[in-house]
Amino acid sequence: MEIQEDILLPAIKFITCNTDNICRLCFDSIDQEPVLMEDIINLQKPYIEESITLTDIFLALDISTEPYLPQLLCVNCANMTINSYLFKKLCQYSNEKWVEAINKFSDNLKQFDSIGSNIETVFLMINRKENLILTSRKQYPLKDKKAALAKIKTILKSRTTYKKVKQKNSNICDECGEQFSSNCNLIKHMHIHSKTRYNCPECPKIFASQVQLTEHAERLHYPKKIQCAKCAKMFGTERMLNYHDKLHHVAAVCKLCLLQFPSKKLLRAHIDTHEAQKCVHCNKTFKNKYTYKFHLEICGHEGTKTPNFYCDICNKGYVRKNGLRTHLKTEHGFGSVLSCNWCGKKYDAISRLRNHIVKHTRERNFHCDQCGNKFVTHAALVYHIRLHTGEKPFKCKHCNESFLSASRRMEHMKRKHLGPTKQCPVCNVMFVTGHQLRKHVVRHYDPKSKLYVPEAVNTVSIENSQTKYDERLCNDI
Repeated sequence: MEIQEDILLPAIKFITCNTDNICRLCFDSIDQEPVLMEDIINLQKPYIEESITLTDIFLALDISTEPYLPQLLCVNCANMTINSYLFKKLCQYSNEKWVEAINKFSDNLKQFDSIGSNIETVFLMINRKENLILTSRKQYPLKDKKAALAKIKTILKSRTTYKKVKQKNSNICDECGEQFSSNCNLIKHMHIHSKTRYNCPECPKIFASQVQLTEHAERLHYPKKIQCAKCAKMFGTERMLNYHDKLHHVAAVCKLCLLQFPSKKLLRAHIDTHEAQKCVHCNKTFKNKYTYKFHLEICGHEGTKTPNFYCDICNKGYVRKNGLRTHLKTEHGFGSVLSCNWCGKKYDAISRLRNHIVKHTRERNFHCDQCGNKFVTHAALVYHIRLHTGEKPFKCKHCNESFLSASRRMEHMKRKHLGPTKQCPVCNVMFVTGHQLRKHVVRHYDPKSKLYVPEAVNTVSIENSQTKYDERLCNDI
């Protein structure tokens, strides 16, 4: 009863305006300097850093903030209020960190599904920033923490990357003066200057060494009776089978990012992505060093590509080695080819045949995500998307204009900078493009046209020009 009177009496005095210095929480009279509810308090803890008033703390703790009640707190109640708020924030912070740690650990456990079947031991090392998974094809017994860390340090030390020091190039051919990056490449080059040639008895190809001839025969002409146990491919010798197995079926780890790949071939393609190359002429970036080197050969001088690979049978030249291989398959029968059922064209890969077949079927398999339009080829879809984005990546080297495609840029260059180069054989009028010239020539043989000239060219030239025009239309299709 005395306790209730000690609480009710100060409350009645405040209501009747007989006193103002009453604590909002404990009802005690405040003799010292009171703490106002609107005072700003700076909170700096490892889990919280903010400036807040006691009124906002009351709201966060679900305490009534009636403005007609006392707006003062004693020092003890103010400290308890602040500590209660800090305790609530600490609970929220700890829950968030526990959830983050569990999710991070769960994400790393999901990566175990992608580990190859030949892995026997897995080390999971949890860091503050990221977790690290190390694998080994060897089987290790269970170890304590110190022993496991020592083994991980040994694995990391074996995977340490070293930068190659570029030495002065001393591999120079004495015959022609050409330089090479390694002595091995120089030895291969010296076979070119040798007068000894090794002819393949099965095909017209000629090689500079017996080793090259043997590898060629094993790869193409030996009867393929040995099948790989891990895939359906057949080989002529055990050596070619072992080479295939090491390249395609042995897991490998990238020493730069420690990612594991199911084969060395995929690892080589991945390593190229660590050295992105940028063209100095057009600022294009390439992740693959082979496409980057080929781009450097043709960038800046389209139309003047110099063939480096020639067919031994018909002496036709190609810029890339793959072009020569395709030519040998489709034109001379060295390898299996696929034919189009509509026009009979031959291709050495099913992907190229499929890309060609859609030109006959007009099947629209490529969709635009922005407007829903469908297109026959991926190139047409890319061209359409540029209409949405406004991107014009092909810049004219003579002026500041940009274009959606290389063909439009070439038309612009011919029209604005190069001038007409196509001459009509009948009236000697000059045109910019071959398409304009063909349309013009056809009018010379049309009796309904104003340009009709019956005596200008004989019938043979008419048939030849019409045949070339039809062939060009077939190629465009």
